[in-house]
Amino acid sequence: MTLAQARNGAILKKCIGWIIFIIGTLSTAISLLNYLSSQREKLASISAVLSDFTRVIVDMVRFNTSFLNLFWQHSPVPDFGHSANFLFWVFFILIFFGMALNAAGSRQWRQYRYVTEQLEDHKVIEKAMGERERTPIEAQRLQLTSQSPFRQYYLLYLLPTIVVIIGYILLHWLSLI
Repeated sequence: MTLAQARNGAILKKCIGWIIFIIGTLSTAISLLNYLSSQREKLASISAVLSDFTRVIVDMVRFNTSFLNLFWQHSPVPDFGHSANFLFWVFFILIFFGMALNAAGSRQWRQYRYVTEQLEDHKVIEKAMGERERTPIEAQRLQLTSQSPFRQYYLLYLLPTIVVIIGYILLHWLSLI
């Protein structure tokens, strides 16, 4: 990949990564809030105060985020006790895929910036020594490696596992599973 392709690819990966991350986070958060509001009976058995608190918080968030009605109406409500919740897990994984894509774009951007700074430094040294300068065509022939989001092991593989384990322990502790 040339320098221009690396720059454009890095910017594109970062932008798409942020979009995927935001959509996944909003959908997952709203799905979990809907799940909490659907589990009022279980929460009431633990504590009436906790049940009323979650009801007020969910209603307040829903009322104050009317611009997110698309998510409030169409986000999948998980049912951790009975079904597979495939669509919920897809949106959950999109959070981490968006983070990994953003990290890959950031890494590619750092690689691009490092190479361009090295080329600029080399130009300055060549001018100072009176040698012939490289033509821009020679600089454009440089090949950079592409950064894949699937190589972001922590963000894509380890972090979702940690979050699922912590979420399971938390929901089990609250007797919601």
